[in-house]
Amino acid sequence: MGIILLAFSKDNSTATQYEHTTIGILLGLIAGFTYALYSWSARQLMLKGISTKSAMGATFGCGGILLIPVMLLTGAALFDSLTNIVVCIYMALIPMFMGYLCYGYGLSKISASSAITISLLEPVIAAILAMLIIGEQISLVRWLGIILILICFIFITLSSITNKR
Repeated sequence: MGIILLAFSKDNSTATQYEHTTIGILLGLIAGFTYALYSWSARQLMLKGISTKSAMGATFGCGGILLIPVMLLTGAALFDSLTNIVVCIYMALIPMFMGYLCYGYGLSKISASSAITISLLEPVIAAILAMLIIGEQISLVRWLGIILILICFIFITLSSITNKR
């Protein structure tokens, strides 16, 4: 509910067109499913004794192979300039590689469902950074969504503490 409020509340400062809302929601659901599948499969490999780096590498490798047709169909502009190539290399190495290396380490220590739930902080942090860095206004409904997400984390934390006792 928190993510829905955060994502779909109206922002009165800009006019938004919703021509592709249905396809956007469908693609978001597919992305969420594949993210959960990725996390689950990496965790399953780790539970079978495969090292974190190997499990993450295998999972990303399979995902990369599946994305090759998409790059061939839509990625021509990626190689148009040196700037594009440098940005692509940076994005692949710093936020993606380093981020998922840390995610893999965390995934080796906690359940996939907990890791996926914790990743819900990403849109909360993005919304707050948008407010702080570029001055985006966060409506009351969006703040309510953020609060609901944070309440979920409190419950998850309390549940985790209770289960360890």
